[in-house]
Amino acid sequence: MSTWWDKRRNARLAELASVLEFFGAEPVEDPGVGELAHAAAALAEEYRASDRGQAIHRAGELLEQAAAALHTADRLRGTLLPVVNHHLRDAAAALSHARACLHAQAMAGTAHPGPAPEAG
Repeated sequence: MSTWWDKRRNARLAELASVLEFFGAEPVEDPGVGELAHAAAALAEEYRASDRGQAIHRAGELLEQAAAALHTADRLRGTLLPVVNHHLRDAAAALSHARACLHAQAMAGTAHPGPAPEAG
């Protein structure tokens, strides 16, 4: 049974890494939970600091929720795989809602849905 949970966790991690790329995270070939949590938290900070509107701020809040769920899953590590997978599902749901916020903003014809580009 734990093999099924391991496979499910690994598939969910790959899915989460892919979704985080949509928000601007760097591509990760073999993502770890802690690495994804850190990426989601960094993105959340950028989105919440953006001056591009409420949808971006809401996406930042949802990215923060995803980061919190990922941090919880990371603390549990390989123990309690069903609980780890539950937290990974929570993170996926938060990211899905964040993406929907940005999609709704894009459909309304407002500013680009990403964080402000870095000056440099």
